[in-house]
Amino acid sequence: MGVLIAVSDDTQFETVLTVGVQLAVGLSQELYVTHITATETASGDEQAFRDNVRESLSDVDVPVEVDLEHLSRGGLRSGTAVGKQLLEIAEDTSIDHIVIGHRSKSRLSTVREGHTGFVVAQEAAVPVTIVPDTVES
Repeated sequence: MGVLIAVSDDTQFETVLTVGVQLAVGLSQELYVTHITATETASGDEQAFRDNVRESLSDVDVPVEVDLEHLSRGGLRSGTAVGKQLLEIAEDTSIDHIVIGHRSKSRLSTVREGHTGFVVAQEAAVPVTIVPDTVES
């Protein structure tokens, strides 16, 4: 059992990691970090980002697994598709808690893309922590 943290290479990933690590340590749970990628073959930049995440978690007091995970963003409502795929990852790895970031979107963007965090929060069978972009690490 563990805590799943979904991160992407953006300005919010450090805050999402910090919140997830605090939860995992406080709950004495293993930590699974999934770096969401847009392509099936990870680029050098994506691999470097994954390695940076691993390095930043090297002194954490719980077991940590960091993976690159391609999630399909194709088609309309791509955020909704990513949310559903994150839920599948959580089910496959026996997750007890999910931590995900959230960025505000315009109404048009929400209708067009969906909202990953909302899908995860509404459909997850485990508690979900959504870290808004206004939280500072």
